[in-house]
Amino acid sequence: MSRISVRTFFGMILLFGAMVSCSTLFDYSPYAIDFDAKNRDVNARNIARITAQNNDDGVITIAFTGDSHRFYDELDDLVEAVNRLNDSMRIDFLVHVGDLADFGLPQQYLWSNEILMRLKVPYVVVIGNHDLVSNGGDSYQTMFGPFNFSFLYDSIRFVVLNTNSLEFGMKGDVPDVEWLRSRLKPTPDFRKAVVLFHVGPNQGEFDEKLREPFGEAMREYDNVLFAAHGHIHSFKIYEPFDDGIPYINVYGVEYRKFNVVRIRGDEFEVLTYAF
Repeated sequence: MSRISVRTFFGMILLFGAMVSCSTLFDYSPYAIDFDAKNRDVNARNIARITAQNNDDGVITIAFTGDSHRFYDELDDLVEAVNRLNDSMRIDFLVHVGDLADFGLPQQYLWSNEILMRLKVPYVVVIGNHDLVSNGGDSYQTMFGPFNFSFLYDSIRFVVLNTNSLEFGMKGDVPDVEWLRSRLKPTPDFRKAVVLFHVGPNQGEFDEKLREPFGEAMREYDNVLFAAHGHIHSFKIYEPFDDGIPYINVYGVEYRKFNVVRIRGDEFEVLTYAF
């Protein structure tokens, strides 16, 4: 057996001591989810803020962004731009249409939400395909809540739907079409609906078996004002089913542009702002 020099021996002792003394400073796994209170149940807390507002001007103004994974500087600049716009045009809330994290890592969720928390307006975040990488789905549910959820604001029902079929194996259960249909079924407390998701129905990552059932559910009650999503990053307004329901693919942040939708009654307009 070779002999260990005194210098090597003491070096090993110092290294071991440093590792022990610093053990509380490092996560042993990049996948460990350890979010504090302000980074938990974020959607529910922001929805409470949204629904507590009075819509005095009769116009619902929503800022849209998405696909900010790996574009942290741009996301930071977008928050500043939305805050400035809010000073002159009251924005009711912001919707991030998904892909907040690049590889689903908890730290990426934390970095992004730290930026979004600087918004002067409430915000909700949709689940995206990048958000689901590895155990990213667990991170999303811890930080933001359920993949599918809805809320009412000023007689509009906002329905948020997980459409990331590929990440769930294309098994015919994502998106949950029956849940969507149940949320769109008319009740006395809403007159129109807005449907929000990440992957559009005309994209390859959307389960082909569910495209027509999804389209049928969207038009069944003739009450969907519009749908909005991301994934492609670029902006366009189109009708994938030629049924009169417009779908808005909103700008991703790397274009340094964001969309604002203003709803008045049964009509809406789509605006674009650069930052």
